[in-house]
Amino acid sequence: MSPDLGPVTRKAESAVCDVAIIGAGVAGLSAAQRLVDEGFSVRVFEKSRGLGGRSATRRFRGFGFDHGAQYFTVQSSRFDSVIQPLIEIGDVRRWDPRIVTIRADRSRTPAPESDRYVGVPGMSTLGNSLAVDLAVQRDTRIASLQLERTDDWTLVAEDGRKLGRYSGVVVSCPAPQAAWLLGPVVPELAADCSSVSMQPCWAVMAAFDDPLPVEFDAAFFDDDRLAWAARDSSKPGRPPMPDCWTLHAAPEWSARHLDDDDSGVAAALLDRFFDLSGLSIREASTALAHRWRYARPDQDNPLPRRIDDSTRIVVAGDWTNGPRIEAAFISGIEAAGDLIGLLGAPSR
Repeated sequence: MSPDLGPVTRKAESAVCDVAIIGAGVAGLSAAQRLVDEGFSVRVFEKSRGLGGRSATRRFRGFGFDHGAQYFTVQSSRFDSVIQPLIEIGDVRRWDPRIVTIRADRSRTPAPESDRYVGVPGMSTLGNSLAVDLAVQRDTRIASLQLERTDDWTLVAEDGRKLGRYSGVVVSCPAPQAAWLLGPVVPELAADCSSVSMQPCWAVMAAFDDPLPVEFDAAFFDDDRLAWAARDSSKPGRPPMPDCWTLHAAPEWSARHLDDDDSGVAAALLDRFFDLSGLSIREASTALAHRWRYARPDQDNPLPRRIDDSTRIVVAGDWTNGPRIEAAFISGIEAAGDLIGLLGAPSR
């Protein structure tokens, strides 16, 4: 992609890039890829260092934890067309864990079977693969959008830098952040974003020098404190030792303890994990906690409106149509399609 491509609008003198994408999660990256495939010039802005949003991997001393999204499923031909090439080159592989559901009385039953896939060697590979050949500017938080007299958008960074002018914008950050950013310029769309409630999640990453003696690799928990545990070491492409586990707290518990100290959260969730799994308490060689403030939407209903025609701003993310990686991907594809309908074909 050339940095000096002309504008999509009629203003040949204005040096406008076609589209800005705010957020390099799965939705933002899939929107960017579709727009680039259609011939648009696109620039993606990401506030953190990593790509893929909650499809994330935390590296530590040579091993890693998938502390966000644990796996994904493939239900549509559109998503499958992207995942199959990644399977062929080894960036994605199927994960077949021994998976159970554990109740508060410690009883357990096999969890429903499903075709589960993971990035290799970590879930962050998915975002990195979707970002190939895209212009992505990391460590850049967008503070505001400014509408120019020429009807183009200027993005302004947190430090006051102006980051270029754009004919259209895709906002793919979590719903509360999207509402805050859009409130001053598109209040109606911001109000729709504000209607979406997102649940937090505490994640605990623990490594053990010896394998935990449990007969499962992952578990759903029917519990008011602990929701999920997975042996990251059981996933393809990961080192078998140390024995790495990721735990996710239940949404309500995470909300009540959102501002707690990391070490206290790690201890509380590990103790509960040992108790429900029937294990004596073991000391972890590594125990880290991560706070996902906006982990997932608390409803599956689609957002009533995702685009503002008059301003050429569209929102995307799993919170617009369902809390799954595939839903985020589809929302990005659809957001790009909506914007293409407004911008028309790029004039090159």
